Amino acid sequence: MRRISFDAVAQVFDRTRGLPKGVMKQLLEVLTEELLKYKTILDAGTGTGRFAKPLQDKGFEVVGIDISKKMISVAKDKGTINLLRGDVCFLPFRNRYFDAALCNAILHLIPELNAALKEISRVTSKVLVSTIHEDRNPLRDAYNCLLESHGYESPRRGKPEHQLKSLVAPLRSIHIASYHIDVDQTLAHMSERAYSHQWDIPENTNKKVMSELRRQFAGQKFTQRLGLLIWNMDDIRAYCERAID
Repeated sequence: MRRISFDAVAQVFDRTRGLPKGVMKQLLEVLTEELLKYKTILDAGTGTGRFAKPLQDKGFEVVGIDISKKMISVAKDKGTINLLRGDVCFLPFRNRYFDAALCNAILHLIPELNAALKEISRVTSKVLVSTIHEDRNPLRDAYNCLLESHGYESPRRGKPEHQLKSLVAPLRSIHIASYHIDVDQTLAHMSERAYSHQWDIPENTNKKVMSELRRQFAGQKFTQRLGLLIWNMDDIRAYCERAID
C-alpha cells in the first residue's frame, strides 16, 4: 500500500498546522501531567517533532518515528533526538517496549487502521494518547462537497483519531481549549495545497473549488475545540483481536 509522505510540505508544515501559542501551552501542560507516570513514550507519526521535542525538553524519554525523511530532518533541526524513519504498521521495536504512545493526526492517513493499531498496541504496554479536534471543519466539508460537484471524491483512507472513540471507549476525554480559526489564513494555506486531501486533485479543479470557497467563506471565523483522548492499551488490543481487516 502506498504511504503518504509529507516530504513536499515539511518546510511549511508547522506554519500551516500550528495551534495558537496559548492553546499549545495548555495542551502541553495537560499532556505532561497525563504522561508523568510513564517513562518511555512512542510518538507515532512524529512529523516535525512538535510534541516529541517539548516532551523531551521536560525529561521524557520519547522516540519518534515517521515515514517522511524531510519531516524528520525538520524535527532534527529543532533539536529533537531519538528519531527513526519507518512505518507505523511495521514498528522496529520489541513487544511492550514503551509505556505510552502518542498518535496525533496520523490514523486518517492509513487505510490499514487495524494493522497500525495492532503494531502500536504490540509495542506499547499502558496507554494510547491523542489530541483531537472536537468540531468538524466547515472548510474541509465544503471543499469535499464542491469536489463532488466537479466529479471528484476526496480520498478515503483511514479513520481520524476522534472516530476511534466510537470503536474503542477511551478511559478519559479531556477538553483542552476553544479557539478561533482565521478562515482567510486557512484559505491561503489551502491555496498552497498544504493539506494532503488536496494532493491528488487536478490543479484546475482545485483552483475552481478554492475560488468558490473564497466566495462562500472569506472574512469569516469559526470556533474549534481541542481535546485529548486517552485509551487503555488493553482495550485497544482487545479491539484489534476482534476486528476484521
